Amino acid sequence: MFFNRDRLIAVLLCLLILPALAFAEGKQEPGTQAQRMEVWIATTFVDAQNNWLKAKVEEWAAKAGVQANVALLPKEVYTDKFIASLDAKTWPDVVLQGTGGHIMVAELGLAVSLDEVVDRIGKGDFYESILDISTATDPDTKEEHVFGIPLGFELRTAEIRGDLLDQAGVSIPDSPDYQWLFESARAMNNPPETYGLGFVLGRCWDGHDNVVTLIYSYGGGLMSDKGPNGGDIFNSEPTWRAFDDLKELYFDGIIPPDSVGWTDFDNNVAFMEGRVATSINGLSIYYRMVQENNPIAKVTREVPLTGAKVCDTGGKSLFVMESTPEKEQLGKDLVYHILSDKESYRVNMIEEAQLYSLPIFKSQGAIITQQWKSGKYPMFAVDPMEAAMVAFSSPMVTYPFGEANSVADKLFKSLTMPESWVVLFTRDTDSKQVAKEIAQKINNMIADTYGK
Repeated sequence: MFFNRDRLIAVLLCLLILPALAFAEGKQEPGTQAQRMEVWIATTFVDAQNNWLKAKVEEWAAKAGVQANVALLPKEVYTDKFIASLDAKTWPDVVLQGTGGHIMVAELGLAVSLDEVVDRIGKGDFYESILDISTATDPDTKEEHVFGIPLGFELRTAEIRGDLLDQAGVSIPDSPDYQWLFESARAMNNPPETYGLGFVLGRCWDGHDNVVTLIYSYGGGLMSDKGPNGGDIFNSEPTWRAFDDLKELYFDGIIPPDSVGWTDFDNNVAFMEGRVATSINGLSIYYRMVQENNPIAKVTREVPLTGAKVCDTGGKSLFVMESTPEKEQLGKDLVYHILSDKESYRVNMIEEAQLYSLPIFKSQGAIITQQWKSGKYPMFAVDPMEAAMVAFSSPMVTYPFGEANSVADKLFKSLTMPESWVVLFTRDTDSKQVAKEIAQKINNMIADTYGK
């Protein structure tokens, strides 16, 4: 038998090239240990979203040959766990649906830029407001980058029992505002069977959102700038008016007396059980009623309020944490895998969730608009995408400052404001006194974050 040198070289080259090709295709080379990735999913009240995200992670991990340890965390648990992980330096590699966080960790220098992911997906297809509230300044390079990608717009409508509205002889005007909502709630009020307005006043995120949104709609704000007195704007007439209006509704018995102790899900339950005629919430309530064949779903009207910043985002984002270069790249690949199939994203994250979230991509938003025009979403009297563009705000942004910043994130996470204003209702404390105290807390937080 003759020695064939060329054949031997060919065999050796195959042995070297094949594993490399397998790695390039995202498959783990036999005999090597799979890279381990910690992925946290902060869950919403919409199972369709949580399940789809988990399935996408598992799909990606199998393709990439990665061991993905997925933790599904209710958002209350997620917040405490995430803050603790920063203190202990044990943070996850990737966060999905994080209820805040990416701006704060970006300012700490712990978030990974997702600019390349945005470019790969197609930057021009993102709604500009999505990228604006996802952008922060790198503390080292002083350059601006996208550090998180929100999973959708959450249109927080006034959810109203249309049957009770009809019984009260009230119609929905072309431009309904908060004053119309409050008057309608009084007309439908029939305690203790059904209270007119299920407004969350407790120490929870919905409590924060509901009251802050009302203040914004009256022309007020949380923070004017990053200066030492940037929070003074909170202690002004729009805040006093909002507090006084809510106190009047509460003490007149239009808002349920136990609403001061409500958490994020209590207003959902109150509406689904028929104990309140209206609620201000994302469409997680509507989603749950459809899933459970609740007859109230058929008479529910989703009413965006004119002049109210009742559409938020940035609170449920995808972001990648600082780690090794290999893990950071894997994290970016995972984010790309989740969002690159835009049709799957729209169908599973948006449509299956009954529009609890609205698309971040213009191409998919146009499809939702066409579906609405064809009668697919009869609970909306107006195009939900158009309403989202008009009413947009974000818990990552303090208005009128208008830029994403970690003070907004900290205020939202800490529940500083609802914890402070609950005395308006439990002790009938003066509105101006409470507004002054909260404004000082905002100023203190600005000073702690950006210096005096």
